[in-house]
Amino acid sequence: MHPRHIIREREAQKRHRKDTHLSKRSHGFLSGLIASATVGLLAAGKLALSIFRPMETSVMVSSFNHMDRNGVLDIYCANDVPNTEGYQFGFTIPEMADRIEGLLRSIGLITDFAPLIYIIGHGASSVNNTHYAGYDCGACSGRAGSVNARAAAAMANMPEVRALLAARGIHIPNTTRFVGGLHDTTRDLADFFDESALPANLQTLHQEYKELINKALDLNAKERSRRFLLINSDNDAEKVHKQVQRRAMSLFEPRPEWNHATNALCIVGRRASNKHLFLDRRAFLNSYDYSIDPDGKYLLNMLKAVVPVCGGINLEYYFSRVDNERLGAGSKLPHNVVGLIGVSNGLEGDLRTGLPRQMINIHQPMRLMVIVEQEPEIVIRVLRQHPPTYEWFANEWVHLAVIHPQTKQIYRFEDEDLIPYQPQTVGLEFKQNLMPEFESINDNLPIYLIQ
Repeated sequence: MHPRHIIREREAQKRHRKDTHLSKRSHGFLSGLIASATVGLLAAGKLALSIFRPMETSVMVSSFNHMDRNGVLDIYCANDVPNTEGYQFGFTIPEMADRIEGLLRSIGLITDFAPLIYIIGHGASSVNNTHYAGYDCGACSGRAGSVNARAAAAMANMPEVRALLAARGIHIPNTTRFVGGLHDTTRDLADFFDESALPANLQTLHQEYKELINKALDLNAKERSRRFLLINSDNDAEKVHKQVQRRAMSLFEPRPEWNHATNALCIVGRRASNKHLFLDRRAFLNSYDYSIDPDGKYLLNMLKAVVPVCGGINLEYYFSRVDNERLGAGSKLPHNVVGLIGVSNGLEGDLRTGLPRQMINIHQPMRLMVIVEQEPEIVIRVLRQHPPTYEWFANEWVHLAVIHPQTKQIYRFEDEDLIPYQPQTVGLEFKQNLMPEFESINDNLPIYLIQ
């Protein structure tokens, strides 16, 4: 893919702190001698302190530093004439409307708009991790998703964009506002952008939502902590969350988070169809409403992105787990970054192509099962329209199952056709409270029925 649009940031303040011992002045002969004897000792003391008390430092990589939340993004372009280098600064109103329409229709959000709608990107914070980019957003070229989320929210709030959307059948009330945000998945922290632009009547509702999501992040950290050593998951969620945050900033921690380890499913359908299931963090969830897509147009666009992305992630873990030494990357502890294009183990020289052992210890190697909620005839027809996506299933790199939205009959893709499938499981166990499992079991959990 070749980028065409450029979004410029202005009025941005310096957001990267500098450490004295990383100054270029230490590169000189005399200044280097002085720095080694003075600042060097201070740095050694800070290093020793950080081992016993991990804290934020200027050398850590934080997703919140990718964009200045107080800066201004230039996303509007009056015309679509590119510059001499072929780039266009910003988007025209029709281009914005196309993107917002595609986003809303693909997830089935075209009616019943809430007063506040949040578009949340994701990123990560890390210390001493050569595989840091693997924790950020692949759709953002290995960077944090803050710019995408903020730009999309700004587009959806523009009256000119809403006027075009209304002409296309999507009527967003004037009382609805979109808010961009960022979720730091390593530390389980969230931040929101352009909050001051919200009208007064929505400020209180926004603050209530922030309190709600902070509670959710506490519980999310507690649920994730069952996989982490040296953290007592029996503590209350807020205390566990603080431990998880310190863990992400620890120099000696080779597993800041497990990323996509244990992934096994990709569900494309309405969230109402599976919100009653506990899937143990093993499923990619892609919102899709079959009822507004009778010809499968938006389904095809979604599968063209979902299958290579989620399938690629799954196979990366699959092969790295099956044979970590030849198809993975071995231990990450001796990894050296080579030319910013890859890693090698110490001085051995060969670039490693897969994932390190510390990212796949808990992963079970199985090929991804994609489950689509739509009529089987539509699914098979749209897949055959796009051979690059179809061959993923035809070659059995990933599996496919289709659930008929009315009859609930399950079909499985075999021998390049969808055939009826009879589940072997009669029922699922119901769980009123999963906290005991989170506090005592660090292995994979079964699928449960939940409230």
